[in-house]
Amino acid sequence: MDALRQVFELIVASSQLGPFLVVSILVLAGFAGGWIAKLIKLPHVTGNILGGIVVGPACLGLIGTHEHLSDLQPLSTFAMSLVAVSIGGHLSYRRIHNSLRRIISISLLEVGCSVTVVIGAARLFHMNWPMALLLGAIAASTAPATTIALIREMRAKGPFVKTLISTVALNNIFCILLFVMMRMFVSAYFESGETSGKIDEALLLSSYHLFGALGIGLGAGWVSRMLVSKPRCHDFSTILLAIMICDGLAAYMGLSPLLVNLFFGVYLGNSSSVAEKQLTTLVPLEPILYVCFFTLAGVSLHLDAMLAVGALAGVYILARMIGKSLGAALGGLLGKCSPRIWQNMAFALYPQSGIAIGLVVLLSADSSIPEEIRQAVSAIILAGVTIAEIAGPFCTKAALARSGEAGRDRERLVEFLAEEFVTVDLQAKDKWDAIRQLGAFLMRTHRVEHVSPDELYETIVEREQEMSTALGRGIAIPHGRIKKGPAIQGVMAICRDGVDFDAPDGEPVKLIMLIVTPEDKKDMHLKVLASLSSMVSDEAIRTRLIAAISPEDAMEVIESEEGRGYNYFLD
Repeated sequence: MDALRQVFELIVASSQLGPFLVVSILVLAGFAGGWIAKLIKLPHVTGNILGGIVVGPACLGLIGTHEHLSDLQPLSTFAMSLVAVSIGGHLSYRRIHNSLRRIISISLLEVGCSVTVVIGAARLFHMNWPMALLLGAIAASTAPATTIALIREMRAKGPFVKTLISTVALNNIFCILLFVMMRMFVSAYFESGETSGKIDEALLLSSYHLFGALGIGLGAGWVSRMLVSKPRCHDFSTILLAIMICDGLAAYMGLSPLLVNLFFGVYLGNSSSVAEKQLTTLVPLEPILYVCFFTLAGVSLHLDAMLAVGALAGVYILARMIGKSLGAALGGLLGKCSPRIWQNMAFALYPQSGIAIGLVVLLSADSSIPEEIRQAVSAIILAGVTIAEIAGPFCTKAALARSGEAGRDRERLVEFLAEEFVTVDLQAKDKWDAIRQLGAFLMRTHRVEHVSPDELYETIVEREQEMSTALGRGIAIPHGRIKKGPAIQGVMAICRDGVDFDAPDGEPVKLIMLIVTPEDKKDMHLKVLASLSSMVSDEAIRTRLIAAISPEDAMEVIESEEGRGYNYFLD
């Protein structure tokens, strides 16, 4: 090893590595680490990070020192921005409208508990208040890039994944705002010896960060939507340029690029189907950008920081884990989500990297805070990030596997059987009113833009007037045909009081599944109809669905062992 180190030192001393060569080394080291990780059943992310450690200052030193890595910061920032846009796109109202309670409760409580427990532990181990407050604020952050990379590696999909992504998005918004406020309080304390008079300034500064990022992100989203709607504009170039402009404006105005691009993604995910499709435009760039990002994270890890702060880093890491676990459990119970979600959520929130390092950089540049405070906090956070990025992916991967949603991001026979397409509180005067309400629900949740609400209603009524679509035993599957559309779409409703649907057995209908099929999907329509009929004809499934108290409960039934056989994967 010493001989190899000497050879590399001679190479580095004889010539300065150019940026293209450095990036090439990062990519090769990352791919090699990922390949080895796959062979020994480790997360790809962990392999990328370990590859970075090998070529970085902590091992071979091929890339250079930590001081030289600042030249590569734009690459890391762009990769994080791409992740932020993707995460923001998942905060689409039509996707999370019926899971907002658990998402918000878990986000608020896991952030609140993380901050509180870390501050309490810091004070218990005799750290001063400024250090405790700064550590607590940064402890709230979770690594969005690690989360997204592992979800895609494991092809995971379902209510747990949706909750996790949304929680990470809100988590980082809260973390950035908390850090801004805490840094303001600490700066005021060392400048004037008191903080009570600075509350207004801290709130004002936090508002600037929030609304400044919101304004730039939404503005960039609006311009991008207008451009991609025109056939002459190249989608890939438009979105790529938009992210670069967002990063540049954020840096110029002293805002967080992560927050700006997150709001940019939120706009794309909530504006129109054309804009939402742009969230996948940069997918071809993601593999190499993610490899660069995680390998660079490995290069940047300060292994020496762990030795410098020792037990204090251990206190921080343990307190953060306890806070995340406690907050996720309390949030899940308050949000009334299934044990499958809240019991695994804490493990998935352990990774911590990009945003924490970014906040440390901001802290290091704040001359109003004493240098010893900045150095101590930076060392503890960097040590915590080192452990979290090496061990965290194992926890997230285990959480995804235990949740039962790994391997589900594949095409299924009935794609619209998802939580966001289920309502459990339908109140209807008659079957025509039920059809109208379900048609409006379908228009809203599927973002149907190729047919008007009246046209959709008429095609369903036309079929219903030919013959009742009630099957008996409290089930009805009304359906209609439209001229064009991306796929077969549908929604499911539970009507607890029941509604008269002219059923053959005369029983009121309590479970309604509405299907809308494009003309070119007639063959698939028959398969979907047969699958749904078979599923709800199963007495155990039907009884549990009618008794479901939330869309999540209904999905637990559909995704149960009994239900999976009816809604099977097509690949």
